Amino acid sequence: MPDGPRALKPNEWTQLDALVSAVFRPQMFHDYPQLFNERNRHNLRIVAEDGKVVTHVGMIERPASLAGCRIDVACIGAVATYPDYRGKGFASQAFQDCCDKAAADGIDIMLISGGRGLYTRVGCRQVRQDWDVAIAPEGASALGSAFGQSRYRLLPLGSERIDAARRLYEAEPVRFLRSLDDWQMAWSCGVVMNTASDFWGIAPADCPDELAAYLIVHQPHKLRRRQPDDPLVARIVEFAGDRAVLLAAIPLLLEHYGVGRVALHVQGHDVALRALLVDPPGRQSRWPGIVATPAGTSGTLRVISFVQLMERCRPLLAERIGWTAYDLRFAADERPGSALGGFTISLGSELLRIPDLATLDQWLFGSPRPREAEPAGSAQVARLLERALPLPSLWYGISYV
Repeated sequence: MPDGPRALKPNEWTQLDALVSAVFRPQMFHDYPQLFNERNRHNLRIVAEDGKVVTHVGMIERPASLAGCRIDVACIGAVATYPDYRGKGFASQAFQDCCDKAAADGIDIMLISGGRGLYTRVGCRQVRQDWDVAIAPEGASALGSAFGQSRYRLLPLGSERIDAARRLYEAEPVRFLRSLDDWQMAWSCGVVMNTASDFWGIAPADCPDELAAYLIVHQPHKLRRRQPDDPLVARIVEFAGDRAVLLAAIPLLLEHYGVGRVALHVQGHDVALRALLVDPPGRQSRWPGIVATPAGTSGTLRVISFVQLMERCRPLLAERIGWTAYDLRFAADERPGSALGGFTISLGSELLRIPDLATLDQWLFGSPRPREAEPAGSAQVARLLERALPLPSLWYGISYV
């Protein structure tokens, strides 16, 4: 009989290393120190059979801020099953076990670094209304001229500058509330969002000790390409700080790496950066040599505790729709963590029904494509909440597992 799903035992580290090395690559323990460490062992959910660990679903739990509203987030990664043990439902069981544990731990939402059927069958969906921006040399030159490229320097950002980077990130309105340990682990392993990365600071040329922004960039030669002859790309996977300074540094990145393109993901709530690059919203970039394409998350999202999430986000709802936000009532058909049932939002006698988890994910956080279903019931409540939605959503950066 299978043993689990359950937490990894202290004497099973070697077995887990063998599993994730076989399914992914041997460096997994090095590349994901936030996930694979003793303090997080209780969040490494496994199934054992025939005396060995055969399935793993890894999870970390972190606090975050959505425009000033504190929430708690679980991130899922390193999901693996030996080929000979697939088709038995072990991964599905271990994933639901993570959802149940997350609910018990007070988690609001879950981010999953994947979008296969294992996740979409149980209500996980790609969300957000963001932009993937591709910047060719012509566009980079235009940005450099417009935002004063010559006034800034691109500086390697070593671990001694973590505090400077952290202070810039702390000013972001939508972010993980990262511990110093998370920052140190990212700098130590040098792998961000599954690829070896370089860490850069951007500082005024006449004051190199004062960072105005930072960038984390995938090393172009390490980035996986669909075809061997595809052009190399410098992909920015995390940034913080002054948006104009960020754009001024784009030609410096092109020059340093000798690539034909810089790729940048612009989140829908990032009004300042979006306004600088996309004009008007929903159409092409205002700059020649820059193409902005509508996009969603890099993975999928699942709401774990609907009622708690909405209670925590009430202040943000009130900012957008007024004091009426405090009269709204929220209910779920099933317990937190369940993939079943629907959801109800009421305002007095007016009721709005969201039929399932997939619709809820897309309705709350936006969707890069048409929603699969729509809420039913009160048009008044629907119109009210549509003024407050979508909620902002997180970007992984160094918090990716």
